[in-house]
Amino acid sequence: MATPRPTKKPAAPKKRPKTPAPPSALPKKAAASINKARVRYEALLREIDVASIDEHRGWDRKWEAAGEILAKKLFVFDDEAPVASQWVEKHLGEPHRTAVRNARVAKIASPDEEKKYTVTKIDLAYTIELAKLAAAAKKKGVSWKAPEAPIAVDFAKLRYEVERDGETHTVDLEEIRAEELRAIQRGDARNNGSNDARVSAFMKEVLSQLTKKKGLSNVSASERDNAFDFSHVRRDQFEALGRALLELAKSETDG
Repeated sequence: MATPRPTKKPAAPKKRPKTPAPPSALPKKAAASINKARVRYEALLREIDVASIDEHRGWDRKWEAAGEILAKKLFVFDDEAPVASQWVEKHLGEPHRTAVRNARVAKIASPDEEKKYTVTKIDLAYTIELAKLAAAAKKKGVSWKAPEAPIAVDFAKLRYEVERDGETHTVDLEEIRAEELRAIQRGDARNNGSNDARVSAFMKEVLSQLTKKKGLSNVSASERDNAFDFSHVRRDQFEALGRALLELAKSETDG
């Protein structure tokens, strides 16, 4: 006779993981710990904000001081670097052109404005304002030279018309993109503001080509001591820029 098999006991149901209790339901000690951590977090956020402001103020003070040294040629007192470009490289670690730009921005803008608008856009906006003054003087038939002391500019009131997606938009300095300001600057240089001896005839042709050529409007160009610098060139623009420069070189040779 077969021995009956013992019956298996049904498996005990699996215990579901307990849902963490909300902070309000936690023990007082744990809730107090969380609240203390939150207070510390908010304090650290405020510290970051304050440090950021101090950082901009420090940047502003640094470059205002550097600007005064450059303007008054006080770098001659440095026995190891008595030339402006050498002094800038030694003490600031920046190219001379960047140092001049930073010193100018520190002089014409407040730390809050530098933080809000960025150094690049402030410098471009200021250059455009100078070009407007040059254009107005040219229209009146009077000579004009950029003042040594910076002019006052209310950056919050500046407005620009830009083309986006086939439509014209009016934007302020905070909204406008740096490449849009560069395009405006190139137009001013070509039509009004910088048509003087400081801009060579060939440089004017370069600026004109960059504006005309499709897909190159974001590229910036500058000339110094017969050397040309191009910036903001994307990798996919190398060929187009190369062709444009070859055309310019050929037209100059043929001419």
